[in-house]
Amino acid sequence: MTRPLRLLLGLASVLVPLSGRAEPPDRPDPPAPRIRHFDSDPQACRPEAIGAAYRSGLLPYTDQPPAVLARLRRVQDDMTLASLRRCVQKGLLPRSEASRLFRELGLTLPGTEIPPIANPQAPPPAATAPSTRP
Repeated sequence: MTRPLRLLLGLASVLVPLSGRAEPPDRPDPPAPRIRHFDSDPQACRPEAIGAAYRSGLLPYTDQPPAVLARLRRVQDDMTLASLRRCVQKGLLPRSEASRLFRELGLTLPGTEIPPIANPQAPPPAATAPSTRP
């Protein structure tokens, strides 16, 4: 490259904005997403449906590392526990049945850390159910 061409390119780089882009036009913030909760119904509150959904919920993720599965299980436990509470509040599931499912599925209370399991293909070990009710 010749010296005059290098000087011209150097001068052009000083004159062109560093970002290479014009400022974006002012745009309003996107609307906040509407939070929607699942509205439990008699079909969804059947103990068999809750148990089957819980058991199959993490099957698509069995190829993930154990730490990821533990975090997904924490989310799954929280969602299942919220569903049980809603079903009981709406009178679609007896409290005793919800407690039985809580113990049978090995659910943990929110905030409880779920340790990664060594074999992600194996079902999670059943946890001892605390004395609190869902």
